[in-house]
Amino acid sequence: MSHLLEPLDPKFILDSIAPRNRHYLRKLEIFDTIDSTNTYLLQKAKEDISSGFLCLTDQQTQGRGRFGKSWVSPPGANIYCSLFWRFTHLQHEISGLSMAVAVMIAKVLHQYGIKQGVQLKWPNDVLFLGKKLGGILLETNAPQTIVIGIGLNLYLPDNFMQPELAQAISIYDIIKSAPERNKLIGLLVNEMFEQLPVYEKKGLEAFIDDWRKLDVLMGKKITVYTQGKNIVGQMLGVNESGELLMQDEAGLQQQFRCGEVSVREG
Repeated sequence: MSHLLEPLDPKFILDSIAPRNRHYLRKLEIFDTIDSTNTYLLQKAKEDISSGFLCLTDQQTQGRGRFGKSWVSPPGANIYCSLFWRFTHLQHEISGLSMAVAVMIAKVLHQYGIKQGVQLKWPNDVLFLGKKLGGILLETNAPQTIVIGIGLNLYLPDNFMQPELAQAISIYDIIKSAPERNKLIGLLVNEMFEQLPVYEKKGLEAFIDDWRKLDVLMGKKITVYTQGKNIVGQMLGVNESGELLMQDEAGLQQQFRCGEVSVREG
């Protein structure tokens, strides 16, 4: 099916970016194959590149997620996208940005017609009915600058269904037709251009209500793995700093800035 996905095309991508936002797109580079779009922009950032540098690729050979985990990146099948962004007067912690970007992705999926079933999992996963649809990786090597990496499953070929994809889902699985890759990229980029200035001024506060409506963990019994320990308790929500709130088994409230979360059955 991946051959049915249109080739990456800058013209069609630009068509889905509102004219008022196109000035934010300072440079676009598209690769057939690259190790990682995030790695590429982190390297380019050492050259004092402009905010609004967008990198796309048809395939990643060393795609990665949080904590160095690999991100399976079959050719011609999905969205592998990184945006370099420079904040000028950021007054809020950068830690909540991955959650804000997840909200942006959810809004784009709604615009695209997927109006039910999208869920968000702290701190940076986009799900559909409990299965992983996309993820976000933020990386930086300088203050006030960030590389925003987005991976979004459009189609998962059978020969790429590795064990780590057992709980994954694609947009093709949801809509049962070939996704419009260029349109989706344009909508994602447009939403970031619209909302990153909002985050700069208001931080996660501007996005937290939308996050809470889609929070798949709220009220569930969970395990948080952090700093070499597993901590079990009930998920109470997230605060406006992007921290996960939990009541542990001893009845104490804890908050976490980072960690891996799983839902406990039973």
